[in-house]
Amino acid sequence: MKFQQTNCRVPIVRKCCFCVPIRRGITIFGYVNLALSLLSLPLLVILLVEQVGVDKTLDTSHIDPLVHLPLTITFIIVDVVMTILLLIGAHKKKKCLLKAYLYFGIVFQLVTLLVDLVYFDYREYVENTIYFFFLGLNVYLLFLVYSVVRLLEQNSEVQYVAHRHEVV
Repeated sequence: MKFQQTNCRVPIVRKCCFCVPIRRGITIFGYVNLALSLLSLPLLVILLVEQVGVDKTLDTSHIDPLVHLPLTITFIIVDVVMTILLLIGAHKKKKCLLKAYLYFGIVFQLVTLLVDLVYFDYREYVENTIYFFFLGLNVYLLFLVYSVVRLLEQNSEVQYVAHRHEVV
């Protein structure tokens, strides 16, 4: 299945961050995303265990973390699985895996954003800044994956480029 041609054109890039070949950039972003997800998972489980141990008879406002934290943990587990598929697709140039990650990523980012907005605390400036920074990185990763899929559909070869510096 190819992308439908529309009047609205999304630019296609061949470099990640203006300097790294796009497939290598996707691989780097994928490994960073995987590492951050795997590092945050134990922290969220610890937070969930702490929230379960809190005495709920005094304050009923702690019911939200007992709903939000399991959802977040589930989202992170699904994200780890999909990031592994992204890495396999990027390493092996599997267009079907990259497309699956792209479609899943778009829907998943929207669902995650909608769920997180329900539990959004406007007073937590540092956490919100970090959250939107990582949201921006994920959107950029989806843009890079879109570019690779488009390049693969155009039968352009996406390759690693080895620049050799000659010493004279």
